[in-house]
Amino acid sequence: MFDYNCDLAQEFGVYRNEEGLSIAAFMSSVNISAGFHAGDALSIKKALEFARDNSLAIGAHIGFPDIAGFGNRKMELTDEELEAIVLYQVGAISSYAQSMGLEIEHVRCHGAMYEMLNSDIEFAKRVALAVKKINPWLILVVGNYETKKVLETDIDINCAYEETFKENSSIREFREGMHKPDTLHFTSLECAKRAYQAKKPSPLNYNKVGVQI
Repeated sequence: MFDYNCDLAQEFGVYRNEEGLSIAAFMSSVNISAGFHAGDALSIKKALEFARDNSLAIGAHIGFPDIAGFGNRKMELTDEELEAIVLYQVGAISSYAQSMGLEIEHVRCHGAMYEMLNSDIEFAKRVALAVKKINPWLILVVGNYETKKVLETDIDINCAYEETFKENSSIREFREGMHKPDTLHFTSLECAKRAYQAKKPSPLNYNKVGVQI
């Protein structure tokens, strides 16, 4: 079984993104933007309500403090700065979720932070340590299988290996790949519909985070 995930609350102020909710209708997990690259109080609330009403696993979607650049610009941060922005963002989504009787299950990085997570193992370890400090049961989503192995061994954090479902993708290719992904990421409504018709998803909540707290 695969988990299907997409990003929600990828909007801010007058900039709206309604397609996210349409894609989420075919998902089993959603990553809710935490406000640094996108996401404001009302869009986050709307995303959490959608997740609650559709029984979707919830994750915090975190990025660099770069609202103008949509989190796509790399930043060199000290250990203290990086830990602080991870704690702040995950904590914000977690607290908001708890106010609605919900728990978050995972953390997914955005844009430049996601690229650095999967290409720089020392950076990945710093992010993982910060996530683990909040809740050792949280799952960190990574797009590099080697990163997953190193973080699970060295940091003792649960990771989910992710691949992106593209226009030419099929469920079969992921089943038969060398490293079977735990979750598939979607950015296209058409792709989400096609994958859902081929195989229903299973939520990314292996650890039952809410039970552990």
